[in-house]
Amino acid sequence: MSIKKLLLISYIIAGFIISIFTAFMTFYIIDVPIGMKMFSKIVITISIVLPVIALLSYLIGSYFSKKFADIQKRLILISKEDFTLYDKNEYIDEITEINKILNTVSIQLENSINELKEKNSELTWMVRSFAHDFRTPLTIIQGNIEAIEDGLVANENIPLVLEKVKYETHYMNELLSDVLLFIGSMKSVVKKEKIQLKEFIDKEIFVLLVPDASVTLINAMKEEDEILFTKTDLKKIIINLLDNSIKFTTKGSITIALENNSLIVQDTGTSIETKECEKIFQPFYTVDESKNRLKSGFGLGLAITKNLAQKNDYSLACDTKYKNGFKIALIPQ
Repeated sequence: MSIKKLLLISYIIAGFIISIFTAFMTFYIIDVPIGMKMFSKIVITISIVLPVIALLSYLIGSYFSKKFADIQKRLILISKEDFTLYDKNEYIDEITEINKILNTVSIQLENSINELKEKNSELTWMVRSFAHDFRTPLTIIQGNIEAIEDGLVANENIPLVLEKVKYETHYMNELLSDVLLFIGSMKSVVKKEKIQLKEFIDKEIFVLLVPDASVTLINAMKEEDEILFTKTDLKKIIINLLDNSIKFTTKGSITIALENNSLIVQDTGTSIETKECEKIFQPFYTVDESKNRLKSGFGLGLAITKNLAQKNDYSLACDTKYKNGFKIALIPQ
């Protein structure tokens, strides 16, 4: 039954009961028997009142029916990923509140769906890239083994071929480890705590890094600098950022500091073009086109760092205006 019919029947029954009750209460109060004349007047009154009540019920029911139909349409549109917002104030406060709640839900759903689509796109791209990068060493290993089996490799060259196979196997192992780290970085376990940055970087990060002798690591944090972050995630992020700088800095310095509540890592190494800034956070993307594995890595380090940052309500951005090397910032959202 529609709300329009429900209100119409309810009000008519209520009006009829009230009219009868009023008639009998009148008889009871004035203590006068209800004759035919009085009874006729009661019938006429009820006959007039009930249509009026029915009309009012119909109009009120139509109003509510339309509003609930609009809400139903919104829900259907939301189910079809149409998240158009509705900001009109209604005469009924409760209906306005329902629309506000639906607006909030629409925004949250749209953000969640877009995030899932982005993650799905990243995973699809990652799987394709992983398959490509994994196939290359497999082909090399298979080719060398077949060459040995077919007697195409001289006995004195077999150790060199096996060393090459060993190198490719090591590469595959590192690639698989990085992929597992990337998948692990997408999990949403967050345990934030206040971290004193200067001491944390000196004692837990710099001791793990060994740059070239011509490169100096500088901890420019102040004693009072701190951050609210998951400790293990922050450690991975800073190590990835500093390790990335070490790879592309042959001389000069690498500095880590806090500027306007953003954690900054800047170096005097190779700078990158503006168009590369967004791409460097994509899985398996490397700026170095030489395909030198030792230098460029697998292209997962910054992708992992990005995921860890987002988990803790931070984002990563490189400074395209910085021309003396490379500068990247961990920015609170």
